[in-house]
Amino acid sequence: MKVAFLSHLDMNLYLFRLSWMKKLREMGFEVFALVPEGEYTGRLREEGFRVINYRIDRRSLNPLKEFRTIGELYHVFRKQNFDILHTFTYKPNLYGTIAGRRAGVPIIINTITGLGHVFTTSGASDKRLKKWIYTAFYRYSLNKADYIIFQNMDDLKLLSNYVSNEVKLRLMRGSGVDTVYFSPNSVDGEKVAKLRKELGLTGQEKIVTMIARMYWGKGIKEYVEAANKILGERDDVYFLVVGWRDEGNPDTIPEDFIKKHEAKKLRFLGKREEIREILYLTDVYVLPSYREGLSRTILEAMSMQKPVVTTDAPGCKDVVKDGVNGFLVPVGDSWALKKAISNLIDDADLRRKMGEAGRRRAVKEFSVDVILGDLGRLYDECRKRLLGNLREANITYEWSKTDAFE
Repeated sequence: MKVAFLSHLDMNLYLFRLSWMKKLREMGFEVFALVPEGEYTGRLREEGFRVINYRIDRRSLNPLKEFRTIGELYHVFRKQNFDILHTFTYKPNLYGTIAGRRAGVPIIINTITGLGHVFTTSGASDKRLKKWIYTAFYRYSLNKADYIIFQNMDDLKLLSNYVSNEVKLRLMRGSGVDTVYFSPNSVDGEKVAKLRKELGLTGQEKIVTMIARMYWGKGIKEYVEAANKILGERDDVYFLVVGWRDEGNPDTIPEDFIKKHEAKKLRFLGKREEIREILYLTDVYVLPSYREGLSRTILEAMSMQKPVVTTDAPGCKDVVKDGVNGFLVPVGDSWALKKAISNLIDDADLRRKMGEAGRRRAVKEFSVDVILGDLGRLYDECRKRLLGNLREANITYEWSKTDAFE
């Protein structure tokens, strides 16, 4: 049986869904990657997957461009005769579902990885209009899918209001974190030493780290404000920001903001490969995001046994239990963020206890093995449907019901 994974970025499939693709291949599926040409396309091919490139303009609202993308996908689907189409992120969910239904793909799975910048900003009339348009399109396309995977309950509850009883809903909490790789015992000592030297660290400083794409919805402004408040009171803390500027996202932070705030103890490191080693050096991990699907960087920090400060927003509050493996603060509140970070900086024992609690939860509830188990059960169900052995069912809610804090 042929499965197509459709995304708007080849990076997304390689970094976040590669384990899923390998799992399905092990289950006997022939897995294809449908992505625009990019720097990770070759890596996907090296992993043994067939890659089909298509064109998509992530920022465009030009009807001609959008219909061109739908038409291109339609022709690919007709030619390849996929049995299952699995889509990720907004435009692939929408356009892939429309084209897939027209082309006669038997089973379509949408994964809602988050609701994007349109749902994390408010106030401006153009933002409200865009949110209304996005919601209307989602209302249409989600009802054309067979399964919808959500990563947090807030998104599931919100969008389930638009879905008929013929669509099956699943809660699958993230793509899975490799808790063997992201372990304090697995770091590369040479990379750690090189990082210390590059950053001019002596080992006496406290390191606060944020890892995210550089756009406003991740809470960069609040992080910088909190950092400057703390640095105005003490000089034993370094603040790191790791992540790339996503030029395809209209919410991307301008270069001028980074240049304005870059300082000796507030460093913007850009895109980095050695995330595990950066987390190893970290004392407190911070992500003041306005909304997530389910934050992978928080899970990686938890797996590395680090306490986390994040917001009480969807996709963040799902992984951090306030006062147990970190602190939750209100969205947009840099003073509360500063206080939570300071509490952890000043208390080594609290950092240790919260880090250990986070590691336990990452292993028990969010590890790649747990998530791949959920994925395998879903695709077994799809295979039975394709073989005609499963009756149609009404809406169901299924997820891994483990809780590390019980």
